Amino acid sequence: MPKIAIVGAGFSGLGLCYHLLQRGYQVTLFDPKGIGGGTSGIASGLLHPYPGASARLSWKGHEALKEAELLIEKAGLALGREVARREGILHLAISEKKKEAFLQRAKTQDDVEWWDAETCHERVRGAHFCPGIFIRSGQTVHPKLYLQGLWEVCQKQGAQLEKQKVDVATLTGFDQVVIAAGSGIRKMKECENLNVKFNKGQLLACTKPSYFNPGFSLVGKGYLAMSEDEDRCYLGSTYEHEFVTEQPCLGHATEKIFSQVGQFLPSFGAFEVRECLSGMRVANRKTYHPIVGKLRDRVWVLTAMGSRGLLYHGLMGKILAGAMEADDPLFIPEELRL
Repeated sequence: MPKIAIVGAGFSGLGLCYHLLQRGYQVTLFDPKGIGGGTSGIASGLLHPYPGASARLSWKGHEALKEAELLIEKAGLALGREVARREGILHLAISEKKKEAFLQRAKTQDDVEWWDAETCHERVRGAHFCPGIFIRSGQTVHPKLYLQGLWEVCQKQGAQLEKQKVDVATLTGFDQVVIAAGSGIRKMKECENLNVKFNKGQLLACTKPSYFNPGFSLVGKGYLAMSEDEDRCYLGSTYEHEFVTEQPCLGHATEKIFSQVGQFLPSFGAFEVRECLSGMRVANRKTYHPIVGKLRDRVWVLTAMGSRGLLYHGLMGKILAGAMEADDPLFIPEELRL
């Protein structure tokens, strides 16, 4: 049985682990922070294929969503509880430019419907009078619960976890090694030539007021993501390309995030900030696509998910597992290759 080492135990690492196990591989994950101990574990959990200001359909968006939903379902069954809220996501149009783009999206996508300003205001107490699109296929995943459940699925199929930092060059007892780390690749010489960029993202864990219960998450300029706890939500997020520290900075995060959320939810002052969370994103410098490929003999890479790791992790894991089984990077779509 071929032995595979995966460096990184977030969305990418676990998504790949699952698909390798289906092909009969023996898999060991390496991560000093454990399962979901990095940026994946504090992700907003907003899952849908229409990101960005224009809500354009992501590359392979519907296919990626289907693969992610499959893993979410399996994780929930393993834990015996729901690991995501499936009520949809409302993306509010806070400008005329967004309104035009959203109207087009509602006309062309079956899982998207247009809501006028009155409907949005009625469904979301305390929101501005602005229209939007309701993404019926949208889910709000609870990252730590989901990763815990997916790990249980993988563990039952024989996967192992080593909570330690490793040097890829020392992993000699494995047939192949995959670097599926996020910002940790900055310190890996194997990845020093990858065309990637990094930014710091912060979000606020808040206690929401008792009157606020739309049931679904909101996106506008920034977002409000519902939590597995009925009295808790997350407001986000910052995209900081220049920063002094990677640690949470409550004052800066609060000022930035409240200014964003206030554009569609003027009642943000009723949300009590309980904690500031911080993580580092790694993204492709050229496109919004992840980076998947073979770095050298027996060493592969799966990274640069940016803010779309939840959407893409299942599909990217499936693609890379197939390429590894064939030992041929040409099995990877050209858009993703090194």
